[in-house]
Amino acid sequence: MDLVQVFHCHFNSNFFPLFLEHLLSDHISLSTGSFLLGISYVAPHLNNLYFLPLCRRWGVYTVVRGLFLLKLGLSLLMLLAGPDRPGLLCLFIASNRVFTEGTCKLLTLVVTDLVDEDLVLNRRKQAASALLFGMVALVTKPGQTLAPLLGTWLLCFYTGHDLFQQSPLTPVGRAQPWPEPPAPPPVQAPTLRQGCFYLLVLVPITCALLQLFTWSKFTLHGRRLRMVKAQRQNLSQVQTLDIKTV
Repeated sequence: MDLVQVFHCHFNSNFFPLFLEHLLSDHISLSTGSFLLGISYVAPHLNNLYFLPLCRRWGVYTVVRGLFLLKLGLSLLMLLAGPDRPGLLCLFIASNRVFTEGTCKLLTLVVTDLVDEDLVLNRRKQAASALLFGMVALVTKPGQTLAPLLGTWLLCFYTGHDLFQQSPLTPVGRAQPWPEPPAPPPVQAPTLRQGCFYLLVLVPITCALLQLFTWSKFTLHGRRLRMVKAQRQNLSQVQTLDIKTV
């Protein structure tokens, strides 16, 4: 689940300027686009000030699941609305990035719960925090590389437009003196704007479905988490008494 989340975060980071350019450049000014780009880096940190009280009240599992459902619902709504609603499109592009980055930052709390569970189950004398955080970083690292590669390939596959190549110019020596007979009109390929729109909405839908499926298999929440936290606190108290005895 964390691998998919890291993939989605870096996908938004890489393609956010492209979406602004090809989907909203005709409807918003350059200063508005710069403002959206800047606020998308600041808002996730401010958003966590609201998410953390929700986590204390409802639990991290419920809040993260709600964010996945929100991502899926907003993406389906945007898909039904289409690319010709600039106001809704602007709100979706910004909120998609803000909520995705905010979810990434909340998942650190999940890893700390796993550290506590590992300490209790294996009766360790010291928490293996570095080991578990390192394992998570190792498993999720491919998402950073796959995000731009897969996004560029999907865009090229759907529209035939390569972001890194331009059509070569015809050399002067090969210019034809007489025009060739007109060829039959080819089948019109999807425009780059259409490709960006479908990439914008279908990637969050796919990520949300995968994450909701994998997150439903996660069992460290509710009564089990409370039991682990209680045993973790008991172990801390025992270690404190041992230190005082020594």
